[in-house]
Amino acid sequence: MLNEHDKLLVDDLTKLLIQVRKTWQKASEEESTNSLTSPKYLLLHLLYKNKKMTATELGKQIGLSSGAITTAINKMVSNELVKRKRDFRDRRVTWLELTDKGIQMVEELSATRQVLWVSLIEKLDQSEREQFRFLLNKIFSN
Repeated sequence: MLNEHDKLLVDDLTKLLIQVRKTWQKASEEESTNSLTSPKYLLLHLLYKNKKMTATELGKQIGLSSGAITTAINKMVSNELVKRKRDFRDRRVTWLELTDKGIQMVEELSATRQVLWVSLIEKLDQSEREQFRFLLNKIFSN
């Protein structure tokens, strides 16, 4: 059971997370003409960082079901952002890679998100930024 202080903290954190989500959503709408959802951006970002992954690996990384991953990947393949490639050693394995169009989109969206992150943390001095990062890592470490 939470004490009163912790209840207020949870309430404040909920309000702050809503503000962060609204800020991200507004920035995404202003800076992007595409209809890329946050999970799809994360999928593209992971493919960009890892060069190639399987759908199962992607699902594990961001916590989406295999059905949700398949739906998202199919949409991105039809939008020519992602391509499928069979493993030449094991035909059961299908690798996912970004197309040139997908790479360009990730780079553009990453630049936009970097600007947004800077705007969110610019009120913090360097020490506070490091503390913020440390605390987030501590909260989300397994």
